[in-house]
Amino acid sequence: MTSQIHKEFLKATTKLRIIVLVLLILTLPIIKFVLVKDNYVYYRQLEIFLRTNSDFVPILFPIIMVLAYSIYFVSEQSNNYLQYVNSRMSLEKYFSSKLIVNATISFITAFLIIFLPFIFIMYIEPLLNIITLSPAGENPIPYTTFEQLLTYGTLSYGALYSFWIGVNGALYASFSMLLLMLNKQPLIAFGVPFIYYTVGNFLTQLLSIDQFSPTLSLFPFSISQQQIWTIFIPFSILFMINIVLFLILIRSLRRSYE
Repeated sequence: MTSQIHKEFLKATTKLRIIVLVLLILTLPIIKFVLVKDNYVYYRQLEIFLRTNSDFVPILFPIIMVLAYSIYFVSEQSNNYLQYVNSRMSLEKYFSSKLIVNATISFITAFLIIFLPFIFIMYIEPLLNIITLSPAGENPIPYTTFEQLLTYGTLSYGALYSFWIGVNGALYASFSMLLLMLNKQPLIAFGVPFIYYTVGNFLTQLLSIDQFSPTLSLFPFSISQQQIWTIFIPFSILFMINIVLFLILIRSLRRSYE
């Protein structure tokens, strides 16, 4: 199993795929930073970071996670590569290694897409003085859910928040990969997690329970500060979806051996 995981990591880290991942991690935050740096009044450095992570990344988050690794699995299915694999090892072992690599790469991608802009905006941008902060005065400053982590220090906040996004990124990527392994339909496998993500956000807003939105549990920048436990409700649902899909996959594979 370990050797197979190692092989999958080697296949996943070709020069071309690394370039794609770098572009995936940097492109949207850079574009967003350029768009917002002169169009808003900022009272805190952290507000620049929050604004940079609004719109693009929150809206496209499940799609970004698919592009990190899952999408490459489509070619293996379409080229009947799995039949060759099945003659050398069990598909259960092969799929498990794929899921581990997928989750790992997606976690790293999601973590860096948040953490790198955080480091730049909080520590490098002030030295470059690209954006001038305004005195808050009597202007109200909105505080978001994850700012409760600032009690552990600014860097700890950035690392913990990025870790949270990374874990959720791995779950959305696994959601897609598991669906792809089960039904072999890329449109369904890649579309269903995105639909769950967007429809879940719409329904929670409709029911006035925004704090349990799949989107706002990750990027809660458009609602007031909530208790930290609220973010674990949508997380638990997503986690259980992955567990159920994984169990269905294992059961399906084992039945095929009977």
